[in-house]
Amino acid sequence: MKCDETKPQCTRCTSAGYKCEELMKPVNKNQHFTHAATTNEAISLDKSTTAWDVAAYGSSTQTLVEPKIALPRTNAAEVRSYRFFLEVVAPSLAGVFDWDFWLSEIPRACFVDRALWHAVVGLGAAYEMYLASSQSHRSIMAHYNSNEFVLQQSNLAIKALVGTSLGIDKWRTLTASVLFTHICCLQSHHEQAFMHLSAGHKIIQAMQVDGRNKRLDPVLLHSPDPSIGEGPRMLGASSNIPVSLTTLQVIIANLESHRQALDCGGLIYETNKNHSFNLWLSYREPLTDLGRMNTYSATIENLINGNRAAESLFYGLILYSQKHSDKLAAVLGKNDVSNLQALISGQEPYRRCYTRLRTFHGACAISDTPTHYAAGPYHTTTKAILSLRLLLTTMRLLLLRNPDTPSEPITQSYIRLQFEAILSTAEKILQIDNASSTSTFIPTPSTTQPLYVVAHSAFPQSLRRRAVSLLRQYPRCDGVWDTSFSAALADLTMRQERAPATSGEGMEDGDFPSGHDDDDREVETLDRIYRYRVIFQGVRTAVIVSRTWREFLAGLPEKRTLLKW
Repeated sequence: MKCDETKPQCTRCTSAGYKCEELMKPVNKNQHFTHAATTNEAISLDKSTTAWDVAAYGSSTQTLVEPKIALPRTNAAEVRSYRFFLEVVAPSLAGVFDWDFWLSEIPRACFVDRALWHAVVGLGAAYEMYLASSQSHRSIMAHYNSNEFVLQQSNLAIKALVGTSLGIDKWRTLTASVLFTHICCLQSHHEQAFMHLSAGHKIIQAMQVDGRNKRLDPVLLHSPDPSIGEGPRMLGASSNIPVSLTTLQVIIANLESHRQALDCGGLIYETNKNHSFNLWLSYREPLTDLGRMNTYSATIENLINGNRAAESLFYGLILYSQKHSDKLAAVLGKNDVSNLQALISGQEPYRRCYTRLRTFHGACAISDTPTHYAAGPYHTTTKAILSLRLLLTTMRLLLLRNPDTPSEPITQSYIRLQFEAILSTAEKILQIDNASSTSTFIPTPSTTQPLYVVAHSAFPQSLRRRAVSLLRQYPRCDGVWDTSFSAALADLTMRQERAPATSGEGMEDGDFPSGHDDDDREVETLDRIYRYRVIFQGVRTAVIVSRTWREFLAGLPEKRTLLKW
């Protein structure tokens, strides 16, 4: 067999099981390379060179595993969807806690296991179809992909997994369950997505019991908050697999939190198995040698750590509100001052972490000129700083005392300014994403949840509609949460909250005045939605079970509404 001289692996020899002399020659690991096709035409990886280099070599000087399969270069559709995954899907899915998983580990795993290759190809095709289904992305050539192609790739992945020994290679099945969950969510097959998610939970439990595939380490390096408990114990890393079991466990726990949120109307529900939601407890702002903050502390590492702590604190505040919803109801319905003071005191640890993050952000944002940033392209560093600002602004709405000037009361004008700041900051971030053409990537939190906070809770109505418009204009699927679903749910919420006012004026439900002033009339506080549950029924169809604060305080039953989006 003639060697094709591909470095560092000879495709023809290794695919046929022969030992190739070329493998014994030293390879310069700092040199970029592309795979030669088995035909006369080579497939270029120009735009994904950075992702490919990371996938091939990882963060160390040696790969964790040797590629065992060759890319199916004769199947142009599969290669195209894989490249779309590298260039579009992986950066979109990668957050501040799992970016290495999507950008480095998954591409590397595709060269280890054919089942994961087909699952990733199917995910790339499903995501492209998802973007093509939105009005702003009609120009994408989605005809390359179809539901049949995604189903074909999923079946090939499952077929390759059938012969896998679950007792030895649980990581393959666990990784596939994460990929299948995302594929089903993109196709709005939520019942199937939750089935794959449950399978992932069972695999994690089996791996925790199996001492051969795990090493238990404490999640937190500090003493955990007694109110939170000891926390979970994570699966350790292994040298013979290309993915991080700890990250997989966090991803599964995060998806499960989003699924549970659909049952209680919040963004999250339970975080005792997700250490990322407790990371804020140990955050300290970076210091210089002089012990003071300045602009040179805005390194990529510090920006990533700051955004991680901010996202963790954001979810922590939401969880705090959910745990004390009964006290919040007493404050809202009965003007209970004692409960309000108790809630403010309970938020003191959260406020201290907020202050540390605000100090760090203030040092990063002293100047808007590129020379004041330590590393990374200007626009990507700016996006990381804007993302930190977005979360800090959103958290001001969740803190019951003004965190910047505690002596000043929280007024309606103050709250409205925060909503407006969230919208303007989120729009800048989304415009950077839309205009970016570089492969350099700094992981940042998603804008979906802050925008949904505005769409669900802001005033006046024009700000809520603006948030809904941004959710639709920039489609994104963060696990279970889809921006088009979030926008449709916010529209339904606004209609239900306006229903008491419209019925009193003799109008039909949802038939609102056309004038701008009338259209911006605010609803009563007690007519706001208190809680909702989502029951998915088919593709892009769900039943929303909800009731307002007034109905909750009066003990009235919940209402059921059919939602299509």
